[in-house]
Amino acid sequence: LVACNILTGIGTTLLIMYPVSYYVMDVNVCAPAMLVAVALAMSIDYSLFLLTRFNEERLDGRSITQSLEIALATQGHTIVVSGATLALCFTSMLVLPTSTITSMAAGAATAVLQSVLVSLSLTPALLLTMPRFFTADRMLGLTLDGTPFGTYRRASSGTVAQFGATIDRPTIIENPQPKKESIWAHVGRCSQRGAPVMFLFLALVMVPFAMALTRFSYVEDLTPLMQTTHPATKAFISISNIYGQDLTTPVQLLIMAPSQKAMASREWSLATCHMLQDLATKVTDRMHEEGHDYTMTTADFNGLMIFRGGCLADGLKFGVIDVMPAVHMYGMYDMVADLLSNRNQTATQVYVHCQVDLFSEVGEAWMRAVRASLPRPEVIRQPLGGHQDADSANYVPYGRWDDVEIGALHLYGMPLEQMDGAQYTLRRMPYVGLAIAAIVCIILGGSFGTALIPVRAVICIAWMLVVTFGASVMVYQLGYLEGLGIQALSPSSGQALFWISPSVAVAVLVGLGLDYDIFLMDSVMEHWQSGKDGKSAVVTSLDQAGTIISAAGVIMFLAFGALLASTTPVLNQIGFMLCVGVLLDCFVTTKVTIPCLMALVPDDANFWPLKQSATRELAIGREPSFGLEGEISRDCPRLSSRGREEPERSPRGAEVASSHPEIGRDHASSPQMTTSRRALPAHSRRAGR
Repeated sequence: LVACNILTGIGTTLLIMYPVSYYVMDVNVCAPAMLVAVALAMSIDYSLFLLTRFNEERLDGRSITQSLEIALATQGHTIVVSGATLALCFTSMLVLPTSTITSMAAGAATAVLQSVLVSLSLTPALLLTMPRFFTADRMLGLTLDGTPFGTYRRASSGTVAQFGATIDRPTIIENPQPKKESIWAHVGRCSQRGAPVMFLFLALVMVPFAMALTRFSYVEDLTPLMQTTHPATKAFISISNIYGQDLTTPVQLLIMAPSQKAMASREWSLATCHMLQDLATKVTDRMHEEGHDYTMTTADFNGLMIFRGGCLADGLKFGVIDVMPAVHMYGMYDMVADLLSNRNQTATQVYVHCQVDLFSEVGEAWMRAVRASLPRPEVIRQPLGGHQDADSANYVPYGRWDDVEIGALHLYGMPLEQMDGAQYTLRRMPYVGLAIAAIVCIILGGSFGTALIPVRAVICIAWMLVVTFGASVMVYQLGYLEGLGIQALSPSSGQALFWISPSVAVAVLVGLGLDYDIFLMDSVMEHWQSGKDGKSAVVTSLDQAGTIISAAGVIMFLAFGALLASTTPVLNQIGFMLCVGVLLDCFVTTKVTIPCLMALVPDDANFWPLKQSATRELAIGREPSFGLEGEISRDCPRLSSRGREEPERSPRGAEVASSHPEIGRDHASSPQMTTSRRALPAHSRRAGR
C-alpha cells in the first residue's frame, strides 16, 4: 500500500512538472533528484501516519469503515495541515530570482501536494476495495477473503477472526496483552522532570554550532552544480585551467548603438574605444580604493573597436606596419563582425578579461567595480525612447563620448548572474524566514486554536536550523570530517558552502520539522481534550506516536541520504543538511525539546485560549464514541485487561450470541454498538460527521 502511494505520488508529480519545464520555467538538473526525494519521504510519512491510526482502531475492535473514518478524521487533519504548511514554505521560495531555486521549490511543492492527495484518496480507496488483502493476519497479507473469490475464515473458537470479512462490522479482541510503556514515553517524562536543566543543556549545545555559523561563507562557482566524476565536468575544468575563464565563463559588455549607421561610422568606433580606455582607468582606481591590489589595462578589452588596448579605427599595427587594410581586404574584419554583432548590425559585444578568478573575492569586487564604473549621466535616454533617472531601479547605463552617442551598455555573463543571484537571495533570506515564521504561526494557530503552540514551534525550528547549518559549516567549510576520506563529506572547491544549498534546505527543514511537530501535537491535543493534563498528554502521545515518528524519520533519513551518494557537491550539501535536520526533529525536538518547553509553561498557558472544562466531563465515566453512522453514544465503554475500551454488546446481540456463538459477535457489532478509544478533538468529531 505504501509502495502504491510512493509510485503514484512520484509519477503524478513528474507528469505535472514535465509540461511545467517545457512551457513555464527552466528546470535545473538538480530539481528531479530533489523532487523524487521529497515525494518519497512525504509519501512514506503520510502513509505511516494514516495507516498507524487505522491499525490502532482495528486493534480496538472497530470495523474497517469505522477505523478508516476515525483515521481520516484525526490523521487526515494532520496530513492536510502538514502538507499545506510544507507546500507554502516551498512556495515562498518562488519569490527568489534564481531558476535553480525556483525550479527545485516548484517541484518540491508539487510533490508535497501530490503526496497529500494520494494519501487521502488512494489509500482509503484501496483499503475499502480490498480490505482483507491489506488487513489480513496471514503471511504478507496475501488473501482473497472478503472478495467474491475468498472464503469466510473463522477462528478456532468458532468466532469470526480478528479482521473479519465484512468491513462494516467491528470485532472484539479477547484477552489482549497489556502494553508496556515505550522508551520514548520515559524520555519525555525525564525531560519534563528536569525541564530547567534540559533547557539549559539544549542552549549550551547550540553555542558551538552558533559560533561556527558566524564563520559562514559561500562560493558561486559552477562546479558544485556538476557531477565531479562526469567526463564533461573534467573537460570543463581542464579547458578553464588551460584557456582561462574567458572561454568557459566569459564576462561581456553588450553595446547597443543608436542606429546601424552610427555603429558603422568611424566616429562611433573611436568614441567607444576611448570610453573603454577610460573605463579601465576608473576600474583600477575603484579597486585601489577598496583595498585590492588590482590594475586593469586597456588590453583587457577586445571587440570590433578595440584590440590589445588600441583603437582599430586608428589601425592595427604590428611594429610600424598597419595590417588593418589587409584585414578588411580579405574579409576577416567582416567575419569577426558577424560573430560579435547582431543580424541588424545595431549591437555588438566586447569581451572583458579578468586577471583573477571571477568567483574569488577579488573577482567579485572587480565585477562590481566594472559595473559601477559604467557611464552614469544625469539623464539617460533609453534605446526604446523616453528618459530615466540614473538612480532608478531600471537604470540602464548609456555611453556618450566626445559628443558621440555610444548607446546602452549591459555587462553580463554567468559569473555576474551567480554573483547577483547569491547576493539577492541571501540578502532576502531574512524576509523569507519571517514569511515562513508567519506561515507557521498562522497555520498552527488556526489549526490548534492556541497562541503558544506556534511560538513554541518557531523556537524549536530555530534551534534545529542553527544546529543544522552550524554542523554544515563545520563539515563543508572547516573540514571537520575530511579525515574520514568520504568525498560527500569533504569541502568542495573554495572551502565553503555553495550559496544555493542553505537557500533550498531551509524551506525543506522547516516543513519537515513542522511535519513531526503537527503529528505529535495533534495527539497531545486529543489527549488533553479527553481530560489529561498537559504533561500526561505529552507522555501518552510519545508512548503512542514516538515509535512511528522515529520510524518515519529513519525512512526519511535514508531517502535524503541517497543525495549523499550523488557525485554532485550541491546535492551532497543539501542531503547532509536534510539528514541532520530530520534526525534532530525525530529524536531531539519531538522527544526532548517539546516536552521540556511545555513543562516549563503552565497548562493554561500552553493551550490558551482553549478551555478544558468543556471536554473534561467527557472523560469521566461516559465518553462519547464515534459511531459508524456518525452518531455519538454515551454508553460507558467496557475496558479490556490492557486498559483499552472494549465494545459492549447490545441486549439483542447478547441474546443472539448466547444461542449462536459463531455469529453472536457479528450480530452484536450493529451500528448502535459504537465506542471510542479516546475522546476525539473537536475538529475530528466534526470531520467524522
